[in-house]
Amino acid sequence: MPTVLLHPDVEKELQSLPTDIENRIRSKLTEAGENPDRHLKPLKRRDEYSLRIGKRRAIIDWVKEQNELRVLELDTRDTVYQ
Repeated sequence: MPTVLLHPDVEKELQSLPTDIENRIRSKLTEAGENPDRHLKPLKRRDEYSLRIGKRRAIIDWVKEQNELRVLELDTRDTVYQ
């Protein structure tokens, strides 16, 4: 099971959200860590993956050699892909 690591900016973003939404996102990230092949979608023309969490998307770098999921970005769908 890969370790889920959060970028400091992602951690700040999570802490600024209402507690119920923060908990939902953290839960979904944990689920993705338990079964990344099922939850992560590869992005076209990029080496990262996307995880859908309601209206938000997490951009994740899956480092298989180190068994890590590095959450690089977290934002709404309309801004995270830009």
